[in-house]
Amino acid sequence: MNANLEYDFIIAGMGCAGLSLAIQLSQSKVAFNKVLVIDKALKNQNDRTWCFWSKEAVAWYDPIVLKRWKQFRFLAPDFNKKYDLGAYHYNLIRGIDFYTYCLDQLKKDPRFEFIQDELKSLVSLENAAEAKCSNGTYSAKLIFNSAFRLQKVKPKHVNYVQHFTGWIIETKENSFDDACPVFMDFTTDQEDDFRFYYVIPYSKTKALIEYTGFSQKALKPEEYTRKLQAYIENKHPGIAYSVLETETGSIPMAESPFVNPFGKRVINIGTAGGHSKPSTGYTFYFIQKYTAQLVFQLENGKSLPTEPRQKNRFLYYDKIMLDVLHQKKQEGRLVFMRLFKKNKIEDLLDFLNEDSNPGTELKITSSVDKGLFLPSAIKKLFTP
Repeated sequence: MNANLEYDFIIAGMGCAGLSLAIQLSQSKVAFNKVLVIDKALKNQNDRTWCFWSKEAVAWYDPIVLKRWKQFRFLAPDFNKKYDLGAYHYNLIRGIDFYTYCLDQLKKDPRFEFIQDELKSLVSLENAAEAKCSNGTYSAKLIFNSAFRLQKVKPKHVNYVQHFTGWIIETKENSFDDACPVFMDFTTDQEDDFRFYYVIPYSKTKALIEYTGFSQKALKPEEYTRKLQAYIENKHPGIAYSVLETETGSIPMAESPFVNPFGKRVINIGTAGGHSKPSTGYTFYFIQKYTAQLVFQLENGKSLPTEPRQKNRFLYYDKIMLDVLHQKKQEGRLVFMRLFKKNKIEDLLDFLNEDSNPGTELKITSSVDKGLFLPSAIKKLFTP
């Protein structure tokens, strides 16, 4: 390593991707002396909730999984089914628990240093990368960036966002089935769009209720409020409740590739690195998968990709789904209802996690309306 470099690595951003990478580096065989972690926020608030399904018997984040279920419910017009998840668990991690655990663990490792500062720019030099902040400039062999999101939007490509607002509410009487979350509830007006709720029960009297949409732009804040109030009143008429916390967000769902304008010594990770799945917006599981790959490559002296990597066939499936939703050939909820009706739940979850084999993928892609999907499949096959 160049003796003039201050750090082996800089991690720009202390969100899910930055802290996941830091934890995995700390537990790895990668040889390094010093890592700098930079963020403008203290990460001392519960600003988000991650739900995801996984099969792992052991994972580094196990101590912070607040709830874990072996079943969930899917609802759509004239369809209501509770699924046994087989080898899968459906997991819940609160943002504050994640941040607290990661920071507590990393602060025990003297190789990690933390700075609260605002990033201004990232740049690759010949033998180093630099992070310029409000209060100083720092250099390292490599910078892993999850702080700046720069996305290249191409003409004729579909670029959506998954936007959402959720309330954690508490009721005085038992109102929720705490043994079974609602994975998706499409029993709501789609408003010429793709919208659903999900319900994550903390207990019989406390739950996260979230209103989510897939579209080209987010809604106005009052629209989410109106929808959440209407849903609660519809499902629990006359119930008294209090809103304990609110979370809101917007996740890119884009078939356009993310570009890396920072040069070869800056590696984008997390949403900035294209690790939010384009057709669903799910992020936590993919961050764990891709950060583990980066650590493996570092351990084995392999070069790191400067652009996001997704297996070509899964990128193709996502492009087709986004095109069908964009063309509004069929309501998105009907597409998902068909997928859930016609496939084994473990196969479908494998597919959505990009852990399936081609045989399973053929069964799942054959279960949708071919008359609607085939034109998009042909079009996307020949889209540069």
